[in-house]
Amino acid sequence: MIRKHIKLFRKFLGNIARPRFGWKKKVTKLLKFPYLLIMWPIEVLGDILFFWKRAKRSAIKDPRRILIVKIDQFGDVLFSTFLLPIIKRKYPNLEIDYLVNPKTKPLLEKNPHIANVYFWENILLLSLLGREKAKTGGIFSIIRKNKETLRLLKARTYDAVINTRSYPPSSNIPWRRIGGPLIAFDISEQSFLADYWADYDLDEEEWKNYLNLLRPIGIDGTAAECKEEFFNLGKNPMSGKEPYAVISPVSFDPERQWNDENWKKLIKAMQKKNIGIAVTGIKGHEEYIDRLLPEDKKGVNIFTSLSLPDFGALMAGARFFAGIDSFPAHLAIACGTKAFIFVSPGAYFIKNLSKKRFAVDARMMIPAIRTATLLDVKIGFEEAEKAITS
Repeated sequence: MIRKHIKLFRKFLGNIARPRFGWKKKVTKLLKFPYLLIMWPIEVLGDILFFWKRAKRSAIKDPRRILIVKIDQFGDVLFSTFLLPIIKRKYPNLEIDYLVNPKTKPLLEKNPHIANVYFWENILLLSLLGREKAKTGGIFSIIRKNKETLRLLKARTYDAVINTRSYPPSSNIPWRRIGGPLIAFDISEQSFLADYWADYDLDEEEWKNYLNLLRPIGIDGTAAECKEEFFNLGKNPMSGKEPYAVISPVSFDPERQWNDENWKKLIKAMQKKNIGIAVTGIKGHEEYIDRLLPEDKKGVNIFTSLSLPDFGALMAGARFFAGIDSFPAHLAIACGTKAFIFVSPGAYFIKNLSKKRFAVDARMMIPAIRTATLLDVKIGFEEAEKAITS
């Protein structure tokens, strides 16, 4: 319990706004600061009152049905799918249900490891500055839909409910109401309600922390790999234009972006090598993308309205991917495409790249694996070109 509160203290300090962040991130972090200050005494009191919940707990043996809760953005939901084959290797007949944000549903479709997908809308996540807003029908509609989802989940009778979110909003109150043993990170909100705590190491890679969530169901993931899963492939809009590469240069967060002029130089270098280019983004990114393109747009194709299945097919057929640390990078990894990912170790914690003094409350979830090469956003064009186009 003491270790938990040492980590909460580090998180608390990590929400002091830093000049490396853009204004939207600064506002979000400043709002978290008083929120954590208010919630901390509740965590202390809860740990004192509910310490018995984790006393002498044995592992959950031979679970038949579990629920993975991942109410989050696209990249985070896709990231969590690496747990599925690890679980299935241990329990091939286990039913795995998912509870996610409704807009992330296409990420999980056709996944053979998932039995059912349920939906939950979180008001705080829907209000994040700089994120594309989903149509919800209003707060009363959200409450009504979530209430119905709880009713359905209670009827399923789970042997384990796993809350995979560690940072606010990560409340365990709704998941406690589902019934069945609750597994949660020790630093998640109201973790005192959980039956099992998963140790969250602030100095470790995110995927290694996620493996700790599986220990209560008897899975030691020490030798596991981080292989995200995506099966919902559609039609490739670049079919017949091979070889090509996917470029995803736009981030909601300015601190993640690589230099605009460097992107332009990289695209020119790829044109010289006769590599087709698929530049991706979402609606509203067109003006920014246009600034990154050279005057000669030979071989350049811009996609800002692709469906998720078609985006997956585009990524799966690419020779390689180059982009910032965001959802497309996770999709490239899930599709097995070689990825060159620009990261910001000065703003987001990245093991072996960030210094201890960097704020721990902002973390990168991209795994450091064989198919992903991490490039500091401060890297110059020549060094980046050598790594990407060699």
